[in-house]
Amino acid sequence: MSDSTRDLEIQELIRSIGEERRAAKEKERRESWTRYVSLMVVVLAVATGIGSLKAGGFSTKVMLFQTRASDEWAYYQSKSIKQRIAEMEARQSSGAPAAAAEADVSRYKKDQIDSQARAKDLEAQRDGFAKHGPDMGFGIALLQIAIALASVCLLTKRRWLWAASGVLGILGVVYLIHGYLI
Repeated sequence: MSDSTRDLEIQELIRSIGEERRAAKEKERRESWTRYVSLMVVVLAVATGIGSLKAGGFSTKVMLFQTRASDEWAYYQSKSIKQRIAEMEARQSSGAPAAAAEADVSRYKKDQIDSQARAKDLEAQRDGFAKHGPDMGFGIALLQIAIALASVCLLTKRRWLWAASGVLGILGVVYLIHGYLI
């Protein structure tokens, strides 16, 4: 093989290597946006996790205050039953036992009024925590859909899916913040 042929082959090899490198750089430049999609998926996942944690906290408080209110209403009902029994004793007896039964009736009525006020206060607190749930739940759902769209975007290389994912992600975060602050 002559030197000129070998030189041509070397030049051709260098040219093809250069073209491959340029093509690889061009492909990397065209697909560099996928790094941003991946970063967005991480941010959306973190927002979803934080939102789920906060929503779970509100849900736990709703259940706690519902349970406490139910306990208070049960106490109210027990005082009502005791009051009725004391009223029956007062009607059937006379003298000191009747006076004691009348005092019991008054005490049970006062206990009922106090218990009713506590139960209504607990229910109001429960309702205050419950109002956070719908918006936070909707926000979490939007964030999960945004994560799914962004994942499909990475597979299909469709930029419009990235845009849709971004819009849903922003809406999800807005709902989370609104649900937390109301």
